[in-house]
Amino acid sequence: MTQKQTLVSGIRPTGDLHLGNYIGAMKEIHRVQKEYEAYFFIVDLHALTTHPKPELIKPRTRDAVRSYLGAGLDPNQATIYAQSSLAAEISELHLYLSMVMPIGELLRCPTFKEKAKQHADHVSYGLVGYPVLMAADMFIHGAHKVPVGADQVVHIEIARDIARKFNSMYGEILTLPNGMVEKEARVPSLGGKGKMSKSLGAKTYISLQDSKETIQNKVKRAYSDPTRTHLSDPGHPTVDGCNVYHLHSYFSNEKVRKNIENGCSAANLGCVRCKQMLSESIIELTEPMQKRALAYSDIDVDDILRKGAKKAQKSAQETIAKVRKAIGLIQL
Repeated sequence: MTQKQTLVSGIRPTGDLHLGNYIGAMKEIHRVQKEYEAYFFIVDLHALTTHPKPELIKPRTRDAVRSYLGAGLDPNQATIYAQSSLAAEISELHLYLSMVMPIGELLRCPTFKEKAKQHADHVSYGLVGYPVLMAADMFIHGAHKVPVGADQVVHIEIARDIARKFNSMYGEILTLPNGMVEKEARVPSLGGKGKMSKSLGAKTYISLQDSKETIQNKVKRAYSDPTRTHLSDPGHPTVDGCNVYHLHSYFSNEKVRKNIENGCSAANLGCVRCKQMLSESIIELTEPMQKRALAYSDIDVDDILRKGAKKAQKSAQETIAKVRKAIGLIQL
């Protein structure tokens, strides 16, 4: 029997997860947890680079786990844990990796430059070394595959570069990860500008926890085809500019999308009805997820995290032992 490749995927505990998070990190859970030796983790250590309030970290971590469970993650098939549960192993590996990574390359990283602008009053060492810590998350389980958004591909390249440098010094110890980039995974904002993001305000994104009424109200105000001012005007749903149809392309089935394309183009379907259909498609996705998520109490979630941490620690400690031996450290 062929041994499964290892997949590692992390998500920040930033509160409400939205549809963009679902498409980027959760949609393929059913498939990947069957095809891979899969590790899903909540990046509560990474989150510290932006200084969240301490009292929010635990509840947000649990909420992120519930979102994973609601999206279909099965703790019996995949491993889910909090990054901080492996703090000792991750921090140790991060230390070793930092010895081979030139600081200049980190300072030139595009994501660092962007974050440095956002947090200009406090550019920490942790922020500069973020890609190295991210690389440690991948190497600690020997990840072959890492699902990432297009803006995170640079971190995969940095991780591969670190692995090459390390392996050239100490032998073929670290596995070079490959990014799994979701094609077209740029879920548009309801506001008409950019991708769906909490930074643009609550009215521009749909949370996985939004109620039926909230979803309907948000979609009702969503930016649609600007060239269509009257019902009798033919629309251009497949042309860039209509965010509502772009959202349909992610969340509605082929039959619904085809009806919209034909009806909108022929001026037989108005934007109001098109938005109602989008709401229906999104609610059809989120309501079952919410029910599954709410079935888990805090005690249930903590138990899942505890069991996941135990399995993840075993994998991490095996990696650390190999790295220490390769480096030549004394092991008593």
